[in-house]
Amino acid sequence: MEKINLLEQQTYFLTGLTNQGKSPNTVKNYRTDLNIFNQFLVQKGSDLNLTEITATQLHEYQRFLEQKYNSPNSIRRRVQALRIFFDYLISQHLAQENPIKNMIVSPKVVDKPNPIFFPQIIELKAYLDAQIEIGNEHNQLLATRNLLLFYLIYGGGLKVSDIEKIKLAHINQKSDKYRVMIAHEKKDPYTITMPVQFGALFEVYSDQLERGKQRDQIEFSQLLFNANPFRILKGGLSSRGIEVIFKDLSKAMSFQITARNLRQSCIFKWIGNGVPLSRIKEWMGVQPQYSLKPFEDLIQEAPEKYVFMEL
Repeated sequence: MEKINLLEQQTYFLTGLTNQGKSPNTVKNYRTDLNIFNQFLVQKGSDLNLTEITATQLHEYQRFLEQKYNSPNSIRRRVQALRIFFDYLISQHLAQENPIKNMIVSPKVVDKPNPIFFPQIIELKAYLDAQIEIGNEHNQLLATRNLLLFYLIYGGGLKVSDIEKIKLAHINQKSDKYRVMIAHEKKDPYTITMPVQFGALFEVYSDQLERGKQRDQIEFSQLLFNANPFRILKGGLSSRGIEVIFKDLSKAMSFQITARNLRQSCIFKWIGNGVPLSRIKEWMGVQPQYSLKPFEDLIQEAPEKYVFMEL
């Protein structure tokens, strides 16, 4: 049987992910997870020939992961990367079935929510408001962008992976409310209703952004942008760029701020305001079977601690 080089096929697979528009961080994670499998095979004396991978090796790899990692979620991620890679091989007619589907891993463990509490939310919002009044026109645009980012997450519960792809055209007004459209490659698009305060902020930001683009002689369709202290560099704001913004805010506020924890605050807000759980799951972009019980349990344990409101 003709040999099929495993590394070569993984390169094609990763290139395909990039061409599909997957973020560099996502592609990097897939590469890391597949490399762990490659290293395991090399330790077992394999020459990384795809046609020589056996069911016994896969079972041994599963035991290897269980011994190496304490976190069930870490094991799941590495198995999932391998499963998706074998789905790719099937699509290329290089495999007849996906042997990874027979690998049994522990169910996903949902971490206990760790939101940014409401008094800190108020403090953060006040700080972001104050920054808009400081500095030149470019610095004010950066500050307005950061406040808009805050509203996208705390106001609309958007994930970083969705924020990366949002375009100006995805913000629509209906009556007195604005909605953000989330468009996924493999799912039907849906919209999220934003708080009333978002509308006025978006209108100010749109005007500032247009002036900034003209000033820096740049054009793009994305809602957000990457910039240095002097000019806009390009359209779009990557997950890494968002992480840097929140790290800087954490230093300024003296408490930790991440996109994830801010989003969890939004979920508590929705639950506390009586938004139907089915709608919350839709806005979160998760499956109907996704459980919000960890959030509900904390609200029941300490209701006064998990009160969140619109600003």
